Amino acid sequence: MKRWETPLRRAFFRDAGRFSASMGVSIDACVAHVRALQPDAGYSVFEADTIRNSVLDLVLVIGCVQAAPQAWSELRLQHTWRLREALNTWSPSRDGGLQIERFWSDLESATERGELGLQSWDPRRPLSRWLANLLFGQVQHTRETSSARRGAHERALESLDIVEEPRTLRFPLIAAVQ
Repeated sequence: MKRWETPLRRAFFRDAGRFSASMGVSIDACVAHVRALQPDAGYSVFEADTIRNSVLDLVLVIGCVQAAPQAWSELRLQHTWRLREALNTWSPSRDGGLQIERFWSDLESATERGELGLQSWDPRRPLSRWLANLLFGQVQHTRETSSARRGAHERALESLDIVEEPRTLRFPLIAAVQ
């Protein structure tokens, strides 16, 4: 048993016992998640203390990875308002709620597929900050992609023949009124 495991096990049973039972998460699953991040290397005293303090988030993440439905709703409940606040501070926009919903959907899909989802969360970092960084990266990627598409559209418009006089179609109702 590694030096960091004993404090994690104590914190698990002391702080997260009922919560983990409601999520169906075992201490062994939590330890396996932490081990998978650094299987051979140990953690410093500070890192071990940080992991121990994040035991509730660790249980929540493991519950999501194990597809416990209440885990996803609890994760959203705890972090959506934080993400909305962070997104509005970082980049205010009218479609922030839509971006956050897309983020949750993409994160859940990635977690189910096992690709860079919640499995990659490191409990040495606060979960809310990790989620915000993922969200910011997704929003930035979306903006870059849409600006590249917009640039291609503008170039296509420049290559079209432009008529000197604007022409409009006449609608029958407008023609009848005139």
